[in-house]
Amino acid sequence: MAAKTILLVDDDVDFTESNKELLEAKGYRVLVAHDGAAGLSLAKKERPDLMILDVMMATETEGFEVSRKIPETPELRNMRVILVTGIRKAMGLSYGFEPDATWLPVNQVLEKPIPPEQLLAEIAKALGD
Repeated sequence: MAAKTILLVDDDVDFTESNKELLEAKGYRVLVAHDGAAGLSLAKKERPDLMILDVMMATETEGFEVSRKIPETPELRNMRVILVTGIRKAMGLSYGFEPDATWLPVNQVLEKPIPPEQLLAEIAKALGD
């Protein structure tokens, strides 16, 4: 069986590099993009099984905007998405975010920093492994 492909979309190079190493060590094929436009383009080309998408990149809400484009894109409609964010801490928000079919069409929302074992568990759950 071919390795499942995960696309990391985050402008934090330390986050993408450390998690790329972690995921490749677990047998996943890992792609990396450092902004939303590049992430969408790479996703359309490579059709990953899962996208791990940061919120705050070029803008404070870029990940939210990208997440809403995915269900509108026929070739990406079935791709699973885990949104990762440090926005609550960065902006001092007292509330969190939950997946929502219209406003936030993702499978899971995780707060950064994410312990490696939690990330691996959430990926396995999202992929049905």
